[in-house]
Amino acid sequence: MSFNQKTFKYLAYHNPVNSISLVSVESPVRENAAELLYNHICSSLSDLDMEMIRSVPQGGNWQDIPEKVVEKSARLTQIRNSGGRTTYYGRLSNNLPSYTVNTYFNRPGNGTFVHPHQDRLISMREAARLQSFPDHYRFLGSYSSRYKQIGNAVPPFLARAVADQIQTGLVLDMFSGAGGLSEGFIQAGNDIVLATDSNSHMCETYRYNHPKTKVVLADVDNPFQSKELLEEIERTLKGRTLTTIVGGPPCQGFSTAGRRIPSDSRNTLVLKMLDFVNSLAPENVLIENVPGMKWIKRGKAIGAVVERLEAGGYTTTVLDLKAEEYCVPQRRRRVFVVANRNNEPLFVPKGALAPIVRGKTRKDSRPGTKDLPPPVNVSEAVSDLPSLSSGEGEDRIEYIPDWTKTDYQRLMRGNLELGDFITKRAEQG
Repeated sequence: MSFNQKTFKYLAYHNPVNSISLVSVESPVRENAAELLYNHICSSLSDLDMEMIRSVPQGGNWQDIPEKVVEKSARLTQIRNSGGRTTYYGRLSNNLPSYTVNTYFNRPGNGTFVHPHQDRLISMREAARLQSFPDHYRFLGSYSSRYKQIGNAVPPFLARAVADQIQTGLVLDMFSGAGGLSEGFIQAGNDIVLATDSNSHMCETYRYNHPKTKVVLADVDNPFQSKELLEEIERTLKGRTLTTIVGGPPCQGFSTAGRRIPSDSRNTLVLKMLDFVNSLAPENVLIENVPGMKWIKRGKAIGAVVERLEAGGYTTTVLDLKAEEYCVPQRRRRVFVVANRNNEPLFVPKGALAPIVRGKTRKDSRPGTKDLPPPVNVSEAVSDLPSLSSGEGEDRIEYIPDWTKTDYQRLMRGNLELGDFITKRAEQG
């Protein structure tokens, strides 16, 4: 029996208000992912959106759209009048990493998500490639949920770079989403004993891709569910010491992608995570978020997190990392608060590839140093994937090995190890 949506069963036995849910999956015979490509589906565009993006050259944006087309769109008119971001209605450049892949990559007006040379938006699989998810990683649930799962995720290679600086062992993943942080920690040699999130679709995706991990659907903002979750974690540990708690609390309250609202209730979820740290006393803690976390309330938000960790006996380090330096073909900025009990500061993970720096204009972006190999660009990441028309694609197709063109694609297909990829890229310069 091969896997399809009908053979997947999300089993939730709970009172949705006061109880958590253990997520389980029937165990169909797994397909050979080496021969398949998942989630290569792109969102459809309206006639007006299509007219807009056809005007945008590679590396261009809304500023390239003719005035007569701009006048047809209230949003474009508003962007023009207010001087909106140059990422809006952007078309990707083949020879550079992508801009940040966010939860709106199914909308051309919310970022730079137009394919470099096809008149369509990037597909889910292309977005996952730009996030550094391996091709065997399959996203489940509704299409709207999958966009969020991919766009909200921590790039696994970025997570791995930080995980490589932390002792390996038993890990709890809170606010796990689809599993980007976990994937990076697993690649670094850790065992994820339990993962939890409040979104059922994300739990489905996590459980399918990590069948050995206990997955719990729970809302830590609910005191009843929070208590049950803590009890479930302790039962799972069976007296063993928890090495690390990791988590990426929802970032909408901190993000520049929307309005940054200091009073947003989602900003307090990071404090809920610290309650679990206090109860479980792991050796290490890692909290991931957007750079806006450092600015909210003039730095008082992240200051409160650091202060509370240090009051609990942890030494803390705040890392501000650029994803493209760690083999992610994407200009994504993320903050990591890392804490440990051994009183030793964490070393900043050394980037393997050059960062992208921006000149006076958007089109002046370039690798920032000649001392390191260039970052992975969009063409290297997705040029092997089949052509699509707007709104087309398949959730599961055969992948022909001859399609593979680059080392990054071999990496995504599981035919090259990350260390070997970095070595080869250094040799190539």
